[in-house]
Amino acid sequence: MLLLFQWFWPFLLLYLSAQSVEAQFPRPCTTPDALQARMCCPLWNGSPCGFSSGRGVCAPHPARDLPKPADFRMNWPRVFYDSVCTCWGNYDGFDCGQCLPGWKGPQCLQKHHVDRKEITDLTDEERDTFISSLHKAKQSVSSRYMILTSNDTTVDGNYAFQNASVYDLYVWMHYYSAKPYAGSANNAAHKGPAFALWHRVFLLFIEREIRELTGKQDFYVPYWDWTRTNHCNICTNKYLGGVGKDGRIDSASLFSEWKTICPFQESLAIICIHTNASDPPHLIRNPGKDPVYKTLPTAEDVEEIMKSSVFDTPPFDHTSRNSFRNKLEGFDIPKDSRHLNASMHNLVHRYLNGTMSLVPTAANDPIFMLHHSFIDKLFERWLLNHSDTMYPDSDLVHPSQRARAYMAPFFPLRTNNYYLGMDTQSLGYRYVEHLLRRAAAGNSIRKAAGVLEKSTTSGVQWQWPVLGVFATVMVFIGLGVAIKYKDKIRRRRNTETEEKQSAVDYRVNSLYAAWMTERNKHTDNSPSLPADITSCENISRDATIQSPNEEREKSVDATVEVHL
Repeated sequence: MLLLFQWFWPFLLLYLSAQSVEAQFPRPCTTPDALQARMCCPLWNGSPCGFSSGRGVCAPHPARDLPKPADFRMNWPRVFYDSVCTCWGNYDGFDCGQCLPGWKGPQCLQKHHVDRKEITDLTDEERDTFISSLHKAKQSVSSRYMILTSNDTTVDGNYAFQNASVYDLYVWMHYYSAKPYAGSANNAAHKGPAFALWHRVFLLFIEREIRELTGKQDFYVPYWDWTRTNHCNICTNKYLGGVGKDGRIDSASLFSEWKTICPFQESLAIICIHTNASDPPHLIRNPGKDPVYKTLPTAEDVEEIMKSSVFDTPPFDHTSRNSFRNKLEGFDIPKDSRHLNASMHNLVHRYLNGTMSLVPTAANDPIFMLHHSFIDKLFERWLLNHSDTMYPDSDLVHPSQRARAYMAPFFPLRTNNYYLGMDTQSLGYRYVEHLLRRAAAGNSIRKAAGVLEKSTTSGVQWQWPVLGVFATVMVFIGLGVAIKYKDKIRRRRNTETEEKQSAVDYRVNSLYAAWMTERNKHTDNSPSLPADITSCENISRDATIQSPNEEREKSVDATVEVHL
């Protein structure tokens, strides 16, 4: 028995180091005891990481030697914790108490799916529900997380945590990731290959937290298609607030009450300015008022970047050329008659000319999430046509954005390349095309039919050639649609096959088999766990570990292997 566990834990550590294990500083992990023990393995249903319920395990995650001064985001989260939760099956969350994106139910066995619509396509009821949910998130203190504040990040143990609303937690996460690292212009979520993937995880995070807060399990973040307008058509009180002459949100809008957190600061020593000022800054917008950034990206701009064939190119930063990622982010500017100084994602931020214009503070404005939902839609469209895309594996990539580096500041841990092989369907959502675009397609067909009808009633003898051309065009369109949907069905079948295969991965894995065998021995022969396990999980030696639910093991539809 002792010999078994002498190789078991080194093997576990080796296994977890090759895998991945999502969100901020969980409230239970900010206590002095947790920080001193360097352990973030909160209890779920009475045991760390829901271990006794078969949800996950408290996994060793030893710290590496870090240079001084230490940036807390480097080698996330090794500055803080040696052990974190690794979740099994479809379980997720800092304590394995939630479901992976795309799953729901008490055992996370039911598939969950939402359609993200364009915001102007929402019904009055859907729009009001979305806005009221955002406002509730802004006003409600998060019961699950706290945010980190510090005056000097180079002093060991100088960790100060404070309460934040659910929405301000979201703002802080973007602020934290967007601050430049010391001595560099790089950060964890921008100017590199992680850009679109980090923000995808970010949207999934806030959607799930608002669902937890409101109980509305189908809450989602709609997208704002800025290619179909030449102005901020959602800067009205009907949507996200009209704008006054001073840039303040109109007092008739709920968003006029919103205040910003974490003002922009370049200093490495500042994590988030905690001020007792009675009147922090309000949201500011002056859309189109900056003479350098007075336009929004166009549909032609979008089609131009969609021609890119490579996901990212050396040196994998804001200077990359012929890189889809850098064109989408907006640093690689197309040569056109507008002589722009920014493009795509960046141009929209600049165009709004206010809180949104400084990336570390941008998420304070709720337009931010709608903007990034559309960026995610464009990213997904490109990925569907480039299914063989690989994440760059190069030392030229900044350490915080390398393929195997963990996204800061998410729990449980996710590597930057973790989501690249997953489409939105597998993550529980899809994008619905804008109603106007669908209507335009329908009008084209109706106009063509009208031409045929007119030619028939007028007795013109060339109606048959016209009909033949029209029929030929329709046949080719039909073939195109059929090929597209055949490919879509093939992808879905492949996804389902992968889900079924992955459903048994953790059960046939030698680590899992060894763990099950040893645990069953203890269930049969001993009332307590070996010291090595109990020390990591902080479980009483008198407690008997319950075996995982066998019915769940047989019926799991899918599992995502977690990598540490």
